[in-house]
Amino acid sequence: MTYAQSATVVLVVALLAAFALDRFRIEVVAVAGLAAGVVLGVVPFADVFSGFANPAVITVAEILILVGLISRTSLMDRLALRLAPFARSELSTVALVCSLGALTSAFMNNIGALALWIPVALSLCRSSGTAPGSVLMPLSFATLLGGTCSLIGTPANLVVSGFQAEAIGRPIGFFDLAWVGAPITVLGIIWLVSAAPWLLAARGLRETDSGPGPSRTFFTELRVLDGSPLLDLSVADAEKHLRGTVYSHLRDGRHLFGSRNHHVIRAGDVLLVEAEARAISEASTLRKADLSIVDAPEGTDAWVEAIVLPQSTIIGSTARTIEVFSSRGIQIVAMATRLQRIEGRLADLQVRVGDILLLHGEPDAIRQGLEEVDCLQLTPGTNLPVSSQGWRALIAFVAAIGVAATNQVPPELAFGAAVLFLAVRRDLDLRTAFAELNWPILVMLAAMIPIGSAVASTGLADLIAQRAVASVGSSDPMVLVATVLVTALVITPFVNNVSAAVALAPIAVAVAKTSGVPPEPLLIAVAVGVSLDFLTPFGHHNNTLVMSLGNYRFGDFARVGLLLTVCTAVPAVILIQLAFG
Repeated sequence: MTYAQSATVVLVVALLAAFALDRFRIEVVAVAGLAAGVVLGVVPFADVFSGFANPAVITVAEILILVGLISRTSLMDRLALRLAPFARSELSTVALVCSLGALTSAFMNNIGALALWIPVALSLCRSSGTAPGSVLMPLSFATLLGGTCSLIGTPANLVVSGFQAEAIGRPIGFFDLAWVGAPITVLGIIWLVSAAPWLLAARGLRETDSGPGPSRTFFTELRVLDGSPLLDLSVADAEKHLRGTVYSHLRDGRHLFGSRNHHVIRAGDVLLVEAEARAISEASTLRKADLSIVDAPEGTDAWVEAIVLPQSTIIGSTARTIEVFSSRGIQIVAMATRLQRIEGRLADLQVRVGDILLLHGEPDAIRQGLEEVDCLQLTPGTNLPVSSQGWRALIAFVAAIGVAATNQVPPELAFGAAVLFLAVRRDLDLRTAFAELNWPILVMLAAMIPIGSAVASTGLADLIAQRAVASVGSSDPMVLVATVLVTALVITPFVNNVSAAVALAPIAVAVAKTSGVPPEPLLIAVAVGVSLDFLTPFGHHNNTLVMSLGNYRFGDFARVGLLLTVCTAVPAVILIQLAFG
């Protein structure tokens, strides 16, 4: 193994490990990896910014602009609510939500599709009496399955298409993946509808009644005032009264340590409490009980739950440093988080992907603040009118899909024409659209593409391919397809699917060259395999979001996802060989 190959191995392994840890922003990891590649000499200076000119990055940016415009018009909410009469039971609700999620995800980023349908899914759960825990995980899995049906279903497909274009001079056609993706999506949805509610019975979020939102536990701070029923109680007794858990007991700004049965609560003490959102809301409004939220804003009555999306600008910030909220009189009253140890004060907790914020403030201010920081309000925005702008955006988007589906016009040109049309008609403000783009995803994608090229240019892909073929001991195309698909399935639960595709696509091309089989079926196996990410809550951001939102445990994903993986991966191998072999 040469120096360049060894350096590339170290770089790729380090990047995959950093992505798997999920402790750093994905775009920071990717850019740091690209810089390391330049320093190590495996990425040429001329190729450092080549990823930003890659058709995959341009296409993803254009689709994000179009989808963002459609979602802001509230058109999707109103279209979905017309189907509400069909969601009368748990079975019909899961079937409807999964079908809509999969269909939408075939034509936009997985995360965008999930974000569009989460508020609608929660609304349908309330109207049909279905537990959100029976719906949200199937919705996430359905959006991942839908991404296997078209070239633009997920950025990973565009990455793989670029490697195919280099290998055989022809990219993946717009609906080529549908020969495999559509059948396994149907099989997957049938499995989810028939088995997921049963497997998730008594798991995840079960409440569906009204209030500030579905019942889930939040961390918040309560200040005890004179006359409070908590006065003179021990911390242990206070927990029973609050129906929650007290994590910290502060007096005069200092923590009190020791037995929970001996410390007595006095007026002015502050408690860091884990309790249900409904109980927190009641605590702030029961002024007669002299139990109030610390520094609760006066004269406002809106309680809003919002989930932190992967592209949010407040990721890594602490509650006290989010100026967008404080300048509008919005308080983060509580936070539901699973990914960090709870210590210190509420204001010191760092915001992470998938955290759910309970906000208190003026309704319009909250809506504007959430739009600015890219967080998703967990109630449908159906009170907004659907203007002709929304319909024109939808028609332009569908027209671009139709043009790209002919395979006569590259997707980046088709969707670029749609963006230009809307901009000329002044339906789209390009300055605002560029500011609201999901830049972390775009930067990560652009930074990882040169690293993937280095895997091929250094000869590392050929070396790995030779050893892989030798270890498999067979050049049978179906065996090789199965090997590549299983490798993707093993990697993807721990890293994002774009990074997995960047690492595996050049190796798949090299395996094809070494074994004498066409590269297309192996590349399709990579594209499909990196999307079948059902086993962990952190392999894909969609799973991370619904884990927090649905109150799932780590093992719930494998409980539903393991058999779903088998039900989709095995047919995928056969279909790939039949369609592309």
